Amino acid sequence: MPKKKVKKTSKKKTVKKTTAKKRTVKKTAPAKTSAEFLSSALKEIEQQLGALQGQKKGMERDLYLLALDFNDTQNEENQLRDKISKLVERESHLNTKKTKLKSEMQSLQEKITKVTQINAEMKGMT
Repeated sequence: MPKKKVKKTSKKKTVKKTTAKKRTVKKTAPAKTSAEFLSSALKEIEQQLGALQGQKKGMERDLYLLALDFNDTQNEENQLRDKISKLVERESHLNTKKTKLKSEMQSLQEKITKVTQINAEMKGMT
């Protein structure tokens, strides 16, 4: 603000100086145009889409690995079933053989008993 000039006169006048208050002006960002707004929104959507596509690829890779593990587990399970089946078959065969051998042992025991009786009778006759 320009200062007031005081004229020199014989009488002194008192001049009151006034100071104006400083105005604070807030600077605001210029308003975005609709084209700028749409452009930034589109960029943000593209970024999110890229992130989602990355997550999708990661999940697909994990799913593929799980499928491989699942197939391996199924194959191992089938192999173990086959082994168990063979073991059960072998056990059945051994049980049959055991029963047959017990029967033969009992038959031999009976024959030994008869021979012992006959031997005792023969000793008694002589």
